[in-house]
Amino acid sequence: MYIRSLATAALLITQVLHAQYGTFDAGAVKAAKATRTLVVLDAGDSPYNRRMIESVKSNWNFTSEPEFVTVAELASRPISPDHTYLLKTRKTDPVKFEATFLTLVQGWKPKKGETLTQADNAFTSIPSEHELAFIQIDPNAINELGLAQLLDVYLKHLQNYLSLVEGGKVTDKTTADRIYASRNRAVRDTELWMAREHLDKSLPDASKVKEFYTAPCQVMALSQLASALEKGSKGITISDVVMTGDNKNKHCFKRVFNVGTGELMYLRDDASIFGKKEGFLDEDLKTLERAR
Repeated sequence: MYIRSLATAALLITQVLHAQYGTFDAGAVKAAKATRTLVVLDAGDSPYNRRMIESVKSNWNFTSEPEFVTVAELASRPISPDHTYLLKTRKTDPVKFEATFLTLVQGWKPKKGETLTQADNAFTSIPSEHELAFIQIDPNAINELGLAQLLDVYLKHLQNYLSLVEGGKVTDKTTADRIYASRNRAVRDTELWMAREHLDKSLPDASKVKEFYTAPCQVMALSQLASALEKGSKGITISDVVMTGDNKNKHCFKRVFNVGTGELMYLRDDASIFGKKEGFLDEDLKTLERAR
């Protein structure tokens, strides 16, 4: 019964916190392009704020003339259907652990008395039907581990997702997954930069990685990934790992992104129960190695 319960929990996690999707409605995306986007910043100063401002100015082209507001300022302004909102959301899955997402939200006409609630600069009351695109993030990696430039990649990814929906290439989760899987092969055409901290303990060093992945690859400290992000090169892909939950509920979300385009090239998530599967595994490397 205990094993069955863990399997059920893992299934629920996969269904609810699958890290990146959004609307599948091309019309909703087209309509959103005519709005003005309010970019919601943290209260006070933070690496997230500083990089988000720079990244939006450099990389955001889905809408024109974005405006920056703080969490507190947004609370004093009514949500409007004439605006889209780029902000952090927090969701809780059925087994009661939380994950944070960078989300583009379509504004709506709020009901009388309806208010937005937030905790730690992430909004917890955004109706899912208003989410245009979202991607799971690790605020600690951005603010504490020197990886604020990941926001460049995340913004590019969100816009890539929206373009696929608008163009009719993504119409449901299945078509999105098919596109992500079709990009696995292209990782080998780039130099893959992987952080040691993103590798499971079963892959302790670069030599072990090369046993399963023979294409160009560098294994480095997490702090060194920032230099790849600075390059902004289409010829570099990077690992990204977000851990959620703890103990029996721990889960590992793994992604590979193209630094230059923000395209999601690989994704997989695993239940990380009792300290196992906490990062990229040989199975992930074999998938990239064999992809056709």
